[in-house]
Amino acid sequence: MRVWAVVNPDAGAWRRPGLMRRDPVELVRTWLAAAGQPDACIRRTNSACGGMQAARDAAAAGAECVIAVGGDGAINSVVQGLMQSGADGASRPILGIVPAGSANVLARSLNIPIRHLASAVSVAVHGIPRSLDVGSANGVHFALVAGIGFDGAITRRVSRHAKRRFGEMAYAMAATQVALAYPRHKVTLTLDADNPRQFDAYLILVANGSRYAGRFHLGPTVRSDDGMFDVFVCLRRRLILWSILTHGFALASRRFHSAPGVRHFRARRVFVASADAIPFELDGDAAGEAPVLITMAPHALRVNTPRSQYDPPRQSV
Repeated sequence: MRVWAVVNPDAGAWRRPGLMRRDPVELVRTWLAAAGQPDACIRRTNSACGGMQAARDAAAAGAECVIAVGGDGAINSVVQGLMQSGADGASRPILGIVPAGSANVLARSLNIPIRHLASAVSVAVHGIPRSLDVGSANGVHFALVAGIGFDGAITRRVSRHAKRRFGEMAYAMAATQVALAYPRHKVTLTLDADNPRQFDAYLILVANGSRYAGRFHLGPTVRSDDGMFDVFVCLRRRLILWSILTHGFALASRRFHSAPGVRHFRARRVFVASADAIPFELDGDAAGEAPVLITMAPHALRVNTPRSQYDPPRQSV
């Protein structure tokens, strides 16, 4: 197997006890050798552009597996590069994931080991390939969730330095600041060929994966291999803090999909517009402002997952 690894040396995991003061690239090289891949090509990069280019280079060089070692942003950059490689889902290199970031949302949704990175490397090399749908928002790809509105404002406020220093707490601190002054928006939502609908919403989540903000589950129907988005519209009450607290509690208790003030839809194509400039994020990184067109590429990638926890994909709807 021809294996490439794209390593982000600034990811949060490298500050854990036992990993500090050790070169991330050499650690990954050691883990790959233990997994039977001593000759794997390793690229070091801490930028989105670098990750995309490394993934494109790997595909052009005939790599069979490209392993993203880093947080959700680093994984997203590799996904971008693989999607830009010009091949189809069956012929693109398999994606491997070593979750070395703060939230590691995609890895959690696929049951990839979070705390033991050497085990994650083994899964990335020897796991069971599983189909992965990929979304695209205004031409930018994402694997998990597009968040339009409140989420977008939070991620735009969180700096890379804050993420490195505070991890997931950086988002909680930014959420508090944004909530105190978040404006009211009338949002127009168009699903597939349906007529447009207008909502007084503070947040719209277009979900390809079941996990959200690290540890929360969006609902039982949300899958990353069924060719459909689950769209959640979070309506705003008079006090936005009350809406946020209500929906946050519903997330924590796994009742978000049926919570009061949450509208749930399913679609393959989603268009969100507003008279105001509403920011949006993709997989935890700021990505632009609405209007935004979100489309689905079913089974666009394959990703290696643990053999003991493989869940066969459903048929596309």
